Amino acid sequence: MRLRRDRRGAMSFLEALVARLRSLVRQSPAIVIATLALVFSLGGGAGYAASSAHDSGVGVTFHKLTLRNGWMPAGGGVGAPSYAISLGMVHLTGAMHQPAGTARKFAILPRAARPKHTLWIGVFSESRTSAFLEVLPSGAMKIGGSDAPFFASLAGVSFAVGS
Repeated sequence: MRLRRDRRGAMSFLEALVARLRSLVRQSPAIVIATLALVFSLGGGAGYAASSAHDSGVGVTFHKLTLRNGWMPAGGGVGAPSYAISLGMVHLTGAMHQPAGTARKFAILPRAARPKHTLWIGVFSESRTSAFLEVLPSGAMKIGGSDAPFFASLAGVSFAVGS
């Protein structure tokens, strides 16, 4: 199916969405599954409950991320943004908010936890809109989406080291 462009040659919303999904499919099926789960949950909060868990009982040690650009831990019993590496997988947890400012970059992963390619992963945000986590090969992590600056949870986010 070929979608039409408007007179200026701009992509339609649907065409841009299809292009983004094709990009995600090429990166990793796990990303597609996580994104679809986020879309179908409609922001219902399923990921929020796990964001305060820092020990899975399997001996995984989480390390707090150093937040930047005005981002702060969410508080209220929700754990601070943290990462762990276990069995070749990077696991993220915790939640944060940005009371003021517009900078999307909130932290940098250490070299041992960085992906080889840019990853986009759906995450839970404050209201019924979606947000996404962008993890760059440099280790920089950014949050995007219309409500992302207010609150974003990293609960349940995992990816393969070097993916």
